[in-house]
Amino acid sequence: MFFFNRIALSIFIVLNAGCAKVHQAESVVTSDFLDDYSLLKKGSQNDALLSYWNSGTDWTTYKKIIVAPVIIRKVPDSELNELPHAENYRLKELFEYRIREALKKDHKLVTKPGSDTLRVQFAITDAESAIGKASVEGKITDSRTGELLMASADCRAGSNKILPNTFHSWEDIEQSYQYWAAQLSYQLCEKQGHYPCHKPE
Repeated sequence: MFFFNRIALSIFIVLNAGCAKVHQAESVVTSDFLDDYSLLKKGSQNDALLSYWNSGTDWTTYKKIIVAPVIIRKVPDSELNELPHAENYRLKELFEYRIREALKKDHKLVTKPGSDTLRVQFAITDAESAIGKASVEGKITDSRTGELLMASADCRAGSNKILPNTFHSWEDIEQSYQYWAAQLSYQLCEKQGHYPCHKPE
């Protein structure tokens, strides 16, 4: 209950602020979350800055998703290194909540691997409150075989002018998390032939 109360408070503040405008950055610094960064290529429109999609995947065979816990893999000189553990934990909680809420619209969320089950995991790699910048990396694998089906690295930034290190100063970053969750849901929706598929705003 405590977890959901904290998440609900975060969402209430973000939605009622209503002024955060985030956009895709021009570049992203990668961490060591992914096994092979050579697979990543410049993403197309409505995709991450760097992405990989396994061209041989039949996405329609997957009906369920395991959402693995969001982790933190800090890039060098990240502001995340200076944050208290509790704040890092809050960011992970909120991002994972957003992912689950977005994906459960079209998929059954489960905990056990299966032939019809994807495994989704994201890592928070950077956050800079002064300019509302956030970076993440993600991957989707076949939950049974471990085959890599998607990998990505992206960075989004806003124009937050609120004093750093306050709760409200993370508003742009939280908006980015919401966007990435919606983006993933939209991409899977399209690849699986569902309708309608809603582009993230």
